[in-house]
This record gives sequence, structure tokens and C-alpha cells, in this order.
Amino acid sequence: MSLYFGIPILLLAAVVQSTWLEGIHLVGGRPDLVLLLAVTWSIIRGAEEGALWGFVGGVFCDLLSGSGLGLWTLSLTIVGFLAGQPWVHALGPTVIRLALMSAFGTLLGHLILLLTMGLLEYSVNIGGSLLTVAGPAALLNLVLSPFAFSFLVWFHQRNRMRARGGG
Repeated sequence: MSLYFGIPILLLAAVVQSTWLEGIHLVGGRPDLVLLLAVTWSIIRGAEEGALWGFVGGVFCDLLSGSGLGLWTLSLTIVGFLAGQPWVHALGPTVIRLALMSAFGTLLGHLILLLTMGLLEYSVNIGGSLLTVAGPAALLNLVLSPFAFSFLVWFHQRNRMRARGGG
């Protein structure tokens, strides 16, 4: 049931990320909305649904990017899966877990993307890209994480009410 409305949300986020946010650079980077949504959903609903949202969102990002098909899909699926692991709950309250996993997930997602691109013989500067793209994106995702969480908690609660016939 989560993908019934999740697919349009992820598609919209991928389109916004690939069009409107592509030219906007705050502190040297831009937020990764799809990654942020996958991490947030994973914290709310667990690793399985987080990986599924990462997979679907990654497919949309791959289709809208100029990179090789499957790069974002692999990266976001792994990050979505890891963000929902039981050990993440040991990191503290939800706000802390969300902030840490948003920042760490962004860095990890970009690292996976860059390493995969390197293995496929794309010309990449891993160190430079982590500093100039992934670092600022991690900071922006950390700042945006409470907003994504508020929206997805509302979405989750509304979904549950509809499933019970209350909405």
C-alpha cells in the first residue's frame, strides 16, 4: 500500500530534483530529495519498505539523469535498506536518527554512486565530488530532514486511516 501514493511522490521528487534543483546550488550542492525520502520512509517503516522506495526512486532518478541506468537505483536501494536496520534505533530518538541517517545516507549514497561509476570506467574525481557535491548535499538533507519526516508521517498516518476505512 505504501507505493500506491509513494510512486507519485517519488516521481515528483525526482522530477523536481532533476529540473528545478539542478541549477540551484546552496553551500555548493543541492539536496537529494529522492534519497531523503527513501531514508525517511525507511526510518518510519523499516528496511524492506525503505529499500523498495529507494529502488523505485532510483529508477526515476536514473531515467531522468544522464548517467548510466541502474547507478542511482543501486545506490538508493542500498541506502534505503541500511537506514531501516535495527541498529539505527540505537542511535537515539527519531530526530537524531533521522538527522544522522540523512547526512550519512547522503554521503554513502554518493560514495556508492561514485565507486560504481569508477568501476564502469566513468571519469570521476571521488574525493573532489565527495567534498564539493556530497558534503553540501548531506548538510542540506540534514536540514531538510524534519520537513520530509513531517510530510511522510502525515502521509503514513493518512494511509493507515484509509486502509482502515476511516478516510
